[in-house]
Order: sequence, then C-alpha cells, then structure tokens
Amino acid sequence: MNILLVHPSSSFVLRNFSEISLPEIPIHLAGIAAVLERDGHVVRIVDLNVVETKDELVKRLEEMPFDIIGFTATTPVITSCYRAIRLLKKMFPATKIVLGGWHASALPEKTMAECPEIDFVVKGEGDITMPELVRAIELGHSLADIEGLVFRDAGGHIVRNEDRPLVKNLDDLPFPSRHLLPMDAYRRIGFTTVGGYYKKDLYITSIVTSRGCTGKCTFCADSAIYHRTCRFRSPENVVAEIKEAVEKYNARIFFIIDANFTLSPKRVTRICELIIEEGLHILWACAARVDSVNEELLRLMKRAGCVRISYGVESGSPRVLGLMEKHVSIRQIKDAVQATKRAGIPVYIYFVYGMPGETIQDVYMSRQLLMELKPDYLTQSIATPFPGSELYNHAASRGWLDGKPWSRYNYPFDHVMELPQIAEISRLQSKILIEFYTRPFFIKNTLRNMRSVHHLWFYLKAARVLLKYAISTGIR
Repeated sequence: MNILLVHPSSSFVLRNFSEISLPEIPIHLAGIAAVLERDGHVVRIVDLNVVETKDELVKRLEEMPFDIIGFTATTPVITSCYRAIRLLKKMFPATKIVLGGWHASALPEKTMAECPEIDFVVKGEGDITMPELVRAIELGHSLADIEGLVFRDAGGHIVRNEDRPLVKNLDDLPFPSRHLLPMDAYRRIGFTTVGGYYKKDLYITSIVTSRGCTGKCTFCADSAIYHRTCRFRSPENVVAEIKEAVEKYNARIFFIIDANFTLSPKRVTRICELIIEEGLHILWACAARVDSVNEELLRLMKRAGCVRISYGVESGSPRVLGLMEKHVSIRQIKDAVQATKRAGIPVYIYFVYGMPGETIQDVYMSRQLLMELKPDYLTQSIATPFPGSELYNHAASRGWLDGKPWSRYNYPFDHVMELPQIAEISRLQSKILIEFYTRPFFIKNTLRNMRSVHHLWFYLKAARVLLKYAISTGIR
C-alpha cells in the first residue's frame, strides 16, 4: 500500500523556539516508516515544519495515490494537526486517516470525537500496531483483535481495543528510514543549536537509544505511552545505527532524545567506548537527570563527542521539587552542574514555573539557584498540564481546564491553569530569563567561546527570539 506519514506544523512561537534549542525531527515517524517499508509498503514522509510553499506541499501530496495517511501529534500541535487532517480528508475522502502520538494516546476517544475525520487512533507504541492495521485494511480483515487500536465501527461508534504491551526488545526494530526525511532542511535549521562549534555543511539527526523514564515528575506526559518504565537498546545496536547514519547520510551531529540518556551509566559507558573505538568523530547532545551522572562518566562522554547536556532542574525550591515529585536535592543539582562544567561540557538547564502551590518566594529561590549555577543555556516555561500527566488529572478534577482550548497548551510561553499569582509568576519568569541572558557572566562567556561567524549568527538569532518573547509578555 501507499502510505503518507505527516508531521504537523508547530505554532509560530514553537518554531522560533526550536531554532534556538533543537530542530523538531520526526524520527519516530521515520521509525514507523521503517517497519512499514520492511513489510513492502511504499512510504513517504512530509514534515509540515519545513515545507516552504503551498506548491511544494501539493506536489508531495500528488506524488502518488495514498491509501493511508498517518499523523503524529503532541498536545501543543494538536490544533494544527486537526486542521491538516480536515484539509487532507477533504482532498482525499477515500483515504484512511490514522493518528498516533502522546495526545491521542492519552485521550483517544476524546480525540476522535473532536475530529470526526480521524478513522483510527493508534494508542501507545505504533511499531506493531501500525503494520497490523495496514495489513487489515489491505486485506479487509477484522480490526477487533488489533491491540492498541481505537476505531469507528460500522455504526460510527468509537471502539477501543485492548492496549498493546510495550515492545520487549527494541533491538528487534529496524533503524529509522532517514532517507524519507528532509535532511538538508534540518541541517539548515539546526546546525547551531546543539552547543558545539562545527561547519554548516554537517548533517544533523535525532536518535532514540531508549524509551521511557522511571521518573515520576507530575508534569510529564511520557507515562501516556511508556507507563513509567524504561527499555534500553544495546550499546552495539545504538552505535550500529550511528555508523549507518554517518555512512549513508553523512550525519555528524546527533540529538539523543531519550528522556534520561544516563539512566544506566554502565550502558552509556559502553556506548561511549564504542564510539571512540570506531573512530566516529561525531558531536552529540543528550538529556540527563542530575542524580544519574558522575564526573568520570561525564569526562568519558566528552571524549566521545558530547557537546551539550540538558538537565531538568525545574525549580530552586526544595518544596516545589517535592510537589513535582522530582526526587532530587539542590545539592545533587549543584554537584551535577559543577561536574559537567569541569568535564568541559556545556550545560543546558530547564526551569518550570507555575506549579499548583508555588509562591513568589519559590520563584525567587529558582532565580537564586540559576544565578549560582551559571549554565551555558537556559529554557524556562510555565507548567502545562499535558494529557497523560498527573498534573493534567489534578487540574482536570478541579475544573481548572474547563473551556480551555488546546491552542492554550502552547509550551513554553502560555499558561493554562488560572492559579493564584500566576500572572505575576509569568512576568517574573520572563524577567528572570531576560536577566540571565543579559548578565555579565553570560555575555563574557559568549564572547570568550565565540568560534565562528556561524556561532555569532546563532546568538543574533537567539537575541531576536528573546526580544520577541519580551515584547509578547509585556516585559519592560
């Protein structure tokens, strides 16, 4: 069958944010494409974030008659996803529409009710469910026994099948079909965002080396799919994919998009050793928890090409960290950041404000910790109750989300929950962000680390986004 997979466009704000953090590369869609191609289907991927003209989009859509069009979406892009689904269903009324991803997995029935043009929702991991669904459509077989599927029966009623167990062995899955992705577009967008210094002609890609996280952060929606478990790919399998990406696609820059890459230090050690042994000479960035790193490991990661680590610090208030169920201490945060700096790896830190129960004093405690840590990069957001998270359940049960459209779930710059002092907290976090990027230590470090005109261009671009942000939030 001919299958089109679509990555919906982000909002203007999120696209600008991605330009200074990391490009949105739909590597999960490329993974689904790989299992479909393995079954002999013809697959194409369209990333609406990089399609530049309407004519280009129409050309891609008319490349062949597609039997199935599949989408993936998180909550911040679900509104634009609905628009794209309605447009394509109108253009190709006989084509079956499938939606997967975190939002639909958390709220499958609600999602199908909100967008009647959706024929199927793939709930949870789609690596097995999607090929089974395609086979059933192709052969006209019953859908009743396909685990992880939500669909409409002959009477138009929404039917939810049993959930599908998580994939047991991730090494059994084929490597993502990167040949279907617009690699040139990601190179142009993302070559300055990883935190390293390199030539503009190097190709960039994402890679998934594990799925899930054992953390219990109340604002995280990963449990909608992964149920607070983590499964690892073997080091040999990970490095084999890296080698393929280097040799076939000339990729040299890798974003490891695991929720916590260093959850198993032993595995990370072996991955780094293999990268060094193979002489791959790549640059890569990852996310980690502060309680899962040590200086010895960090120094090895640096030798293997790590040029940025992102830590979800979230708050400088021990009380708020408790509300979030982060299960880390301020001491652990400081130790991890200091060890990362000593290892020579740039530090990217995330803070979250506006949790239920947070006070203005808590915000000032976060500011104090931030200025003490002096990271290389900073991202801040207002807590967003994404479906699938404990925060969503907490807020929904109290009526805080009633009447709020999905367009308000616009991480990182909007707030959904109308909590006491939220307006002041929003203004404060905006001021803290601007204060950080205009502090003498940040400007001094930036000038000292400037290596090329490309790096200068990155900071000019970041300053432009920061200025737009300041104007939009009313900061003076």
